[in-house]
Amino acid sequence: MSTPLSTVLPRCARRVDLPLPDGPLAAIEARPDRPAVAATLMVPGFTGSKEDFLHVLEPLAAAGVHVLAIDQRGQCDSTGLADPAAYAESGAAGQGYGSSVFASDIRALVRRLAAETQQPVHLLGHSFGGHTVREAVLGAHFDAEPEPEQGPSLDALLPLASVTFLDSGPAAVLGKASRDRLELLLSVADQLTLRQIHELSPMDQHPDPHVSAFLLHRWLANDPGSIFTMARRLLHEPDRTDDLKALLDAWNLPCLIMTGADEDVWSAQLLRETADRLGAEFAVIPGAGHSPNTDQPGLVADRLLEFWLG
Repeated sequence: MSTPLSTVLPRCARRVDLPLPDGPLAAIEARPDRPAVAATLMVPGFTGSKEDFLHVLEPLAAAGVHVLAIDQRGQCDSTGLADPAAYAESGAAGQGYGSSVFASDIRALVRRLAAETQQPVHLLGHSFGGHTVREAVLGAHFDAEPEPEQGPSLDALLPLASVTFLDSGPAAVLGKASRDRLELLLSVADQLTLRQIHELSPMDQHPDPHVSAFLLHRWLANDPGSIFTMARRLLHEPDRTDDLKALLDAWNLPCLIMTGADEDVWSAQLLRETADRLGAEFAVIPGAGHSPNTDQPGLVADRLLEFWLG
């Protein structure tokens, strides 16, 4: 989970709801004050939200990037699904990999943002958000029909400029403390409400009362079906690095793996090895752990701009 330094929106940003077939997703949109030179869709991780990216909005927009940071399906302020079991349908471990609601939402938003900005989209996922990004990209053929004689071109399937994985490992969570927390959460999923879980392990301990109130709202606003599905997937996510490597090569799609130097959910070394397997660029953010986007937002924004525009 990323904890924002404050909940104040920069002047370049506004809160929006994005209509989709399964209901609207909540987002924060930051627009540059001139025609956009790039567009990015940012996807938060487990127990995170669109606010995880608050502190990179201003420098990105100032550089001409149109930013859309979202809550995933059933996360924080986004509409959930009526049937909790529907979150798990066709997910990462299923036969229909790539067709979960998390992935289909991302593909729809990439196409929407590209059409609006007339720019291919730089897609970024943090932690579990990276797993959603990978699933969305690998499963692009599920809801696109390229011309058979041309094959699955990038433009036909998904209008992407690059993909970035921010502290997001190649498979299931490895850090013992993180796995223990996930297993504990799932052990009480059928017995306790989110409020009762919060009472046992408070989510809102922060010196800023506004941030504290937001953290409590974020936890309680989650759809339990969504959050428990994410937890299960984090414990059982398969390694699809070879599949992703083949797709990146086929599409000639740039990829960046970025990590905090003190990453402890997967480890910076594992992420470096994953970048090598993918042939991706690799960046380490000093003075940061699992959430460089809130630990060192200026450094993260600088490295993203170097990758996207340089």
